Amino acid sequence: MVRLLVGPNRTEFIIHKKLLCGSSSFFRYSLESVSTPSSPASAKDGDGGAVVKPEKVLWLSEESPEMVDLFLLWLYQRSSFRNMLENMVAAVTAPAKGSSQVRLLSSRRALHWNLVKLHLFAAVIRLPVLQDIAMDAIQDLYLRCDWDVSVNFVRFLYEECTCEQAFRIRKWTVAMLAWTLSNGSADPLAFNDLFAEFPDLCDDYTQHMQKMIDSRADVRVKNPQLRLPRNRLKNEERHFGYRQCSFHSHRSSVGEGRCPY
Repeated sequence: MVRLLVGPNRTEFIIHKKLLCGSSSFFRYSLESVSTPSSPASAKDGDGGAVVKPEKVLWLSEESPEMVDLFLLWLYQRSSFRNMLENMVAAVTAPAKGSSQVRLLSSRRALHWNLVKLHLFAAVIRLPVLQDIAMDAIQDLYLRCDWDVSVNFVRFLYEECTCEQAFRIRKWTVAMLAWTLSNGSADPLAFNDLFAEFPDLCDDYTQHMQKMIDSRADVRVKNPQLRLPRNRLKNEERHFGYRQCSFHSHRSSVGEGRCPY
């Protein structure tokens, strides 16, 4: 077994080592490099008999326990994980009134950030399938809530995340930003400072707008929240939605074929 400590408070999770190491080389190499907390004397049982194999301990100091809860759901229930996320999104976007609405809004924000962190974590540990499932859930949450991307969210992706880690979600966020600004749903002045502060954001936005021009797409209509259930789109579908795998890690290899997930 592996003792996984998460966050500054070291919230503890006990996980099957073989399952964890089999999911990603990140864990395999990390556990090979960490020392065990047991001394040689404490590695024997109480009667001085056979040596008890000490457990490994891994500390993910920068991650959140709530995100790791989602990761472990995927680790132990991979076949049903997508459906679980769909149910979570449905639960936090259900109609509510009064005090229930306040709790629901809080749950929406929490799920949003946990999904974003899960997507980023999956990129770090090189789990593209989990990265893409989380990206789909983020799109679905924004669609159901009819959210625009906020200044704080864009700042987080460009200030606190590396380009490699956040490449896919930045791509989607820039598409969302272009769609939002073109429809007058946000104050352009609020984002001008971000464009000036983060040249990568300005470059990503410029490239996205050029692609829209090259493909003759109307950025006011083509909604990044809307993920169509296939990659081979009809002419009219190209105008208002995105391919199923537009923001997946395998986008360039799958083309108009079926999504491998």
